[in-house]
Order: sequence, then structure tokens, then C-alpha cells
Amino acid sequence: MSSARHELTTVILAAGAAQRFGDCKHLLLQGGKPLLQHRVDAVLEAGLSNPLIVTGAWHSAIEQMHPHLNLKHHHNWHQGLGSSIAFAMNCVPENARAVLLLLGDQVAVSNEEIAQLHRQWRQQTDKVVCAQYQHAPGVPAIFPRSLFPALRELDGDRGAKALLKANADSLHTIPMPSAAIDIDTPEDWQRWQNTQHEFTEPLTGHQTEPQTPPENSGDALWN
Repeated sequence: MSSARHELTTVILAAGAAQRFGDCKHLLLQGGKPLLQHRVDAVLEAGLSNPLIVTGAWHSAIEQMHPHLNLKHHHNWHQGLGSSIAFAMNCVPENARAVLLLLGDQVAVSNEEIAQLHRQWRQQTDKVVCAQYQHAPGVPAIFPRSLFPALRELDGDRGAKALLKANADSLHTIPMPSAAIDIDTPEDWQRWQNTQHEFTEPLTGHQTEPQTPPENSGDALWN
């Protein structure tokens, strides 16, 4: 088993309240399996180690369905995406040489695309390797250990986009139009179902309501 596999820690970010969706989108069924499990499977099928999953608003519902996953409950999830990333970095193993950040609702990113990021990182372990879509770099993205302190300093709704911009000269980007597809609203989910004809299951049913976040602190966008 490759040591590089264990030196790269994958973090799946799934802490937001999904206010625009109105339910726990990570538990939507795709092909009879929750979206979050699909993301975990894609990581494992890419040859990477079991991912760390940051939960928040819907932690109880996710834990009930996925007690076997490596869940890390971020109690201050309402502070925004940057806060969730900083929390995740404090959970990353000390021997990690890099971290792969992936959004839990990036339903179209394949295991092969994740593996491609990993292969590129292994060739340039001191560089940021990330997806390129909508004319900009974004997640999924692999950040080397040298940027761990900067990731730990993120807070509020300030995600890692600023780090990608600041390291523009040393970025290696991989075209990945699939990364632009995420599920923010029921309409997004319906469009995805219409595109992927095999994914025809209804919503999972309304879960227990999460804690109401402060006004204007809804899910942060990466871009």
C-alpha cells in the first residue's frame, strides 16, 4: 500500500445547513445510496485513504445513517466555510504531507478525476493541485503542508479561494467541468436527476430541523 496514499488526507466538507435546499442534501439517495456515501466511495475508489468528513448542522442525521464513517462534528459550523476548513485542519494527522478538500455535494466529480489530482500531486508534492472550471481554480484542491498554517487561519465565510489566488504562480490546474455541478437547491437536484436518468429516487424525507444559524450566515460558496 503506497505511503503517498496515507500522506494525503482527504477532507469532505459537509457542515452547512443547506438553507436553500431545505433538507440534508448529503442524505439524498442516488442509485439507492446517499450522496455522502457516493463521495466517500469515489475517494476510496481513487485509491486514497478513508476520508475525514466535517459535519455540522446535520450531524445527528448523518451520524445516524453513517455511524461507520470518520465524522468530525464542527459545533461552530454556522461561522462559515472558512471556519469548517480551519476545524478540519486541526483534525488532520500530524504526518500528513497534503490535504485534499472536496465538497460533499460535488456529485459529478468522479473517482478518476480525484485519482488524477492525486497523481499530479505525487509529481509535485510542494505545489497546489486543483480543479479548473468556470474560468477559475477551485475544489477539489490539494494543498501541500506548507499551506497548512494558512488553512488553519481561515474563518467565517472566507474559504480557501484567496489561497488559490495567492499561489496562482505555483498552481497546477486540471480542467474539471464536473466540479462546477453541486446541489444547492431542489431545482439543482431535479436537473441532476434529469441528466442522470438512473438517479430517480425521491428525496429522503424531511430530517430533524438543524439549529437555525444567524442571519446571513448561509452556506458559503467556494467561488
